[in-house]
Amino acid sequence: MSHTKAFVILRNSGSLGLSRFAGRFFYFLLFIIIGRYLGPLDLGKFSFALSFTAIFFLVNDLGISILAVRDVSQDKSKAGKYLGNIILLKLLLATFTFLASFLALIFMGYPEETTTIVILLGLASLLNHFSLSLRWVFQAYQKLEYESVTNLIQYLGYFILGFSSLILNLGIIGIGYSQIITGILITLLSWFIVSKRFHKIKIEIDLSFWKGLLRKSFSLSLLLVFTSLFLNADTVLLSFFKGEQTAGIYNAANRLAIAGRMVPATLIAALFPIMSELARASQEDLKRILEKSLALTVCLGLPLCLAVTFLSEKIILFFYGQEFISSASVLQIVIWGLFCMGLSVILGYALISLEKQKIYTLITGLGLGVNLVLNLSLIPKLAQIGSSLAITMTELVILVAAFYSIAKLLDFKLKVLIPSVVKISVASLVMLVVLYLTRDFHLLLIIGLGALSYLAVLFSFNGIYGYNLCRVKELIFARM
Repeated sequence: MSHTKAFVILRNSGSLGLSRFAGRFFYFLLFIIIGRYLGPLDLGKFSFALSFTAIFFLVNDLGISILAVRDVSQDKSKAGKYLGNIILLKLLLATFTFLASFLALIFMGYPEETTTIVILLGLASLLNHFSLSLRWVFQAYQKLEYESVTNLIQYLGYFILGFSSLILNLGIIGIGYSQIITGILITLLSWFIVSKRFHKIKIEIDLSFWKGLLRKSFSLSLLLVFTSLFLNADTVLLSFFKGEQTAGIYNAANRLAIAGRMVPATLIAALFPIMSELARASQEDLKRILEKSLALTVCLGLPLCLAVTFLSEKIILFFYGQEFISSASVLQIVIWGLFCMGLSVILGYALISLEKQKIYTLITGLGLGVNLVLNLSLIPKLAQIGSSLAITMTELVILVAAFYSIAKLLDFKLKVLIPSVVKISVASLVMLVVLYLTRDFHLLLIIGLGALSYLAVLFSFNGIYGYNLCRVKELIFARM
């Protein structure tokens, strides 16, 4: 990988990563405050609403944004055509989605407050997807600093207005309205940035283009629907079988793992346009960038998962309090699902860059089938632990299948990762020893000492692929 490519990836993933970390931190903080102010029952209602709307409103995209990023990153002259048509197409899809979700909610017969918060979050999700029909342009042009600013403002809005709603005793209904207000502001901001900095927005109705776009994105739409189902079905099924309080206990831990998903999501946002270029230009370069991306994911993910597993009770008590202590065992399980997901996302987007999205869709469909069977089998007996096992085992199945597919397509060998994994494993074991020795300290001090010990050992081995402290500093301060 060239120095320039490395810098682009570092710049984009760094800026987006910092904003997503800050943004998701504020949203996660809001989630914690809901739990502390309102308790497991209302947290369960809010979690159910988030999962229910996520399942339905993913239809708003149908993989169109991913396809647009891939095609426009390869040919910028297509930007206007995609932008002008996607906006109206997504608006029509969003209207259909909202009506369908409303009818489904009425049919399921949930209580009035639960129904109301689902409708409010559904409208907020509609606005968010509409803004995303503009914001894919930032990724296609590899100018993720704009996405970083927009993303940070969005989550700050969610937190400030949501927290204000709780202070004013407006409950979760007030939080729903606060997310709608934020959605309106972000949509207007996205429109302004795209039209002023990238491309004039001219709405088009090209039915033949729509037909071709939907046909090409069909596999991606199935992929996104499958992914959304197996990531959100657990909460919906838990709520149905065991009640909203159990869903609240489960999601107290699961939302911690979801917060960790910003790491692979940030990395892939920077990698995907470059992977799409390399898929056409040089598959050998694609293999090299894939190798280093997987190693980086292990470097970030393995110590995180080990630390969370060891410190799960302290983490739950720190964030939520004694009322949620049963969430600790859930956290110990779902964090390993996060680790598998981080690796499988990179492999999956490599398949998409190779225009093999149908394979990734089949893999995700397999994962959905496994997830539903496991959830339906385990939830009645094990409640939240059953859902935790189901999501983690599903992610493992997807990871194995995705790696097998990439290995066949690119002749990619697992053994190329062994030197890096050995270094990371040794550093992680040293970190665990430090965590054990400091286990009686304050949580933040334990984490800080553990992180320092991990980095010290890793960099004493010259890092991974020679990226020691000096080289990282060079990349950060390099100019294009």
